[in-house]
Amino acid sequence: MRYSQLRAFDAVARSLSFSRAAEILGVTQPAVSLQVAALERAYRTDLIARHGSRISLTGDGEALFALTRQMFGAEAEIEDFLASSQALRRGHLRFGADAPHIALDLVAAYRAKYPAVTLELVLGNATQTWNAVLQSVVDIAALANPPEDPRLGYLPLATQGMMLLVPRGHEFARRREVSLREIGDRPVIFREHDSNTQRTLEAKLKKMGLALRPVLVLGSREAMVEAVSRKIGLGFIFTREKNDDPRSVAIPLKELKGSSRNMLVYLKPRRRRRAVAALIELAGRPERQSR
Repeated sequence: MRYSQLRAFDAVARSLSFSRAAEILGVTQPAVSLQVAALERAYRTDLIARHGSRISLTGDGEALFALTRQMFGAEAEIEDFLASSQALRRGHLRFGADAPHIALDLVAAYRAKYPAVTLELVLGNATQTWNAVLQSVVDIAALANPPEDPRLGYLPLATQGMMLLVPRGHEFARRREVSLREIGDRPVIFREHDSNTQRTLEAKLKKMGLALRPVLVLGSREAMVEAVSRKIGLGFIFTREKNDDPRSVAIPLKELKGSSRNMLVYLKPRRRRRAVAALIELAGRPERQSR
């Protein structure tokens, strides 16, 4: 077993892509494939399952990934301790987020203050980002409405409301706010189930005893905006996700004001890393630890 083989496997497991792993490591894709294959041969086990152009981790792969995350997480802490000063003259930070808007504000501020630190932004839906934190795939994440977990530290960032997105000229377009009850049987567009937008909306609809009529389910905000602009249905976005697209209008939803609590979330031991502590300090609000 070689260090380079474990690093190659860990990069593939993090990204679930040989090409992306090669980019992360700064090597060629064949080099990554050879390192992982050599590790599998040496221990006579399958770590990566190939499904055409897609890959996934086997049971042994999942178990090894948990260990390599601990290993390389400790390595990053050691490098931070030995090679960096309070000024953070070097380092690396993997920052996860379930939405780009608040995260990019922090990225811009962090880059301005610590330009020598390499910062990698990893975007995913709410479930993917939550799992990335727990599995140490990322060092810290900006996440909306995260569950309580005693292993984690939390830092409030912002509170947002949900808005109804309608085509310009729609009967709701000039309203100051809209109630979910008013949507009635008008066609709507949902986000994928694991997104914070959809989970928040479904929880409120269930509480109110309402059912909407979805005609389309989409996996991104950008697709939502385009579909609404084409008058396929009405959509749902959070306040910070509003765009300047002249074809659509966003109106606050009466029952979903303040429904999204955006927070920095991280495993408590990660707080010792200077690159992580610097981001927490930069966010600039009193920290809240899970009880």
